[in-house]
Amino acid sequence: MVDTTMLQKSRLAVVWLAAVLLSGCGYTTKSLLPENIQRVHVAPVVNSIDLSAEISDKTPFRVYRPGLEVELTNAVINRYIFDGTLKVTSPEKADALLVATLVDYRRDALRYSEGEDVQEYRLSVTIDAVFKDKTAGKALWSKRIAGDTTFFLAGPRAISEDQAATRAVEDVARRVVEATIEYW
Repeated sequence: MVDTTMLQKSRLAVVWLAAVLLSGCGYTTKSLLPENIQRVHVAPVVNSIDLSAEISDKTPFRVYRPGLEVELTNAVINRYIFDGTLKVTSPEKADALLVATLVDYRRDALRYSEGEDVQEYRLSVTIDAVFKDKTAGKALWSKRIAGDTTFFLAGPRAISEDQAATRAVEDVARRVVEATIEYW
């Protein structure tokens, strides 16, 4: 003979599980962009880092990586293509424009050895970006976006500064596309 309380409990558990699964949490993978925006043009990133700026105790020297603005432009374009939500196109055919300016490239020491030698750095790339609806003529968002990574100079996890810069640039590109597609 089947215990009726056990049967009732199992039915209640199934109903509760179905309710939880069907209710959802409101998250969607659909883009929150206006429906009229299907194509984007990524303008070449402009470099505004002033290498002749005065140095101070806080910034004893400026580090820079030539061609970084080109790498940023290409990384953002590639990330939009990878995402697939918006088609990358020429400015004439675009519904929206992404305009970005490179404002900072920093390499900060994070970890030192006992002999005060730097073992690990944090590399940061910062841009000011504006995403404009071309038809409405207004900015949908405007943000300062930073991408960063850490890297070791020696040991099994050691990478070059070039490899770290590539990672930081890819992080910036990912954040730009997320800001566009998620649009919060």
